[in-house]
Amino acid sequence: MLLRLTWLLLRKDLRVAARSREVFGFMLLFSLLCVVVFAFGFLREGEAAAEQVPGVLWVTLLFSGTVGVLRLFAAEEEGGTLQLVQRTLAGLHPLLLSKALLQLLFSGVTMLLLLPVVLVFFDAALTRPSLTLAALALGLVGQAMLGALVGALLVHVRLREVLLPLVLYPLLAPLLIAGVRLTVLAQADAPPEALQGWLLLMAGYDALLIAVAPWLHARVVEP
Repeated sequence: MLLRLTWLLLRKDLRVAARSREVFGFMLLFSLLCVVVFAFGFLREGEAAAEQVPGVLWVTLLFSGTVGVLRLFAAEEEGGTLQLVQRTLAGLHPLLLSKALLQLLFSGVTMLLLLPVVLVFFDAALTRPSLTLAALALGLVGQAMLGALVGALLVHVRLREVLLPLVLYPLLAPLLIAGVRLTVLAQADAPPEALQGWLLLMAGYDALLIAVAPWLHARVVEP
């Protein structure tokens, strides 16, 4: 029941997103704008600052992901079906999981399109691409799960556009710091023992979010 309803909700969201294209379009446009601004901001004597790539990449993904989180529950809220979905036999878990998967999909596609643009604008190359992609994947999983949780908790709150970054960004700080550090070490071709701690931190934080977020959502949100 849980997996089936999660898939049905995700498929519905994908159809809505395919028709409107507004969420993914805003995320992609916002991320490209951020990269252009950062590229010209870090331009030094006509040369791009390649060492700034990890920070620019992670901050851009964080900001663009917030745009997606703000619109995660828009379809249910505007259609008045949010309460009906919450009252199903499977409870609140399928709704939260489907929104997290939708956010992960949007963020993942944005990342795949954004990464080459960042490398071109900053005249950089990935020293260890597999490790960098693994770090980005772990970061996006945590951002998607936490973003869906915070978005669900603030869905009925006034001024949630203002409150969401204030709540979300501090909670994402461990993933952001570890992701930036891991990307820097990967670009510097650091030894494996220097990377293990940061990888374990990101993987452990993701596991904690996946385990706690559905329980916390069900406890706080009353169907």
